[in-house]
Amino acid sequence: MQRFLKTVAVMALSNTRGRSALIAPLASMLILALWAVPVRAQTFSFTPLLNSGQEPPPNTNNSKALGVAFVTFNIATGELCFSITFEDDKLTSPETAAHFHFPAPPGANAPAQIFLVPGDFPGNPKNGCLTPELTAEDKRDLFRGLWYVNIHTEVNPGGEIRGQVLPQMAPVF
Repeated sequence: MQRFLKTVAVMALSNTRGRSALIAPLASMLILALWAVPVRAQTFSFTPLLNSGQEPPPNTNNSKALGVAFVTFNIATGELCFSITFEDDKLTSPETAAHFHFPAPPGANAPAQIFLVPGDFPGNPKNGCLTPELTAEDKRDLFRGLWYVNIHTEVNPGGEIRGQVLPQMAPVF
């Protein structure tokens, strides 16, 4: 594209008679090139992998279950969408709760902040969107990787499998 614009510009400058005839298309091309600059994304993706090894202390609950979550967050609207899937047949007991916890780095605990109420998001997989009230600090913590998804069970009420919510790409604030 840049080579084409240079060629048009050189032709316009070298031909004095055709200069005015080429200025309009050249100006149009330049405007189009500037207009086509990509807009910053408003929605960001996260992919936590859930396992018992991320529960502190690690590997103490004997769970063989694994899971994955696909999470998106729209900065403009504050909408948090998720699809959380896990091997419920490999949990040590039935699931009792699921939450987003924050702020905490890997290996540390934090309070449950976003409750995935079984009545609203029953069973497995858990799919949905919600718009939680988040502070600016909560949003920064999300992009710093300080959130985690936790699946709780009867045998492991503190959490059986967990996955740190890590950004695939961080925004510029």
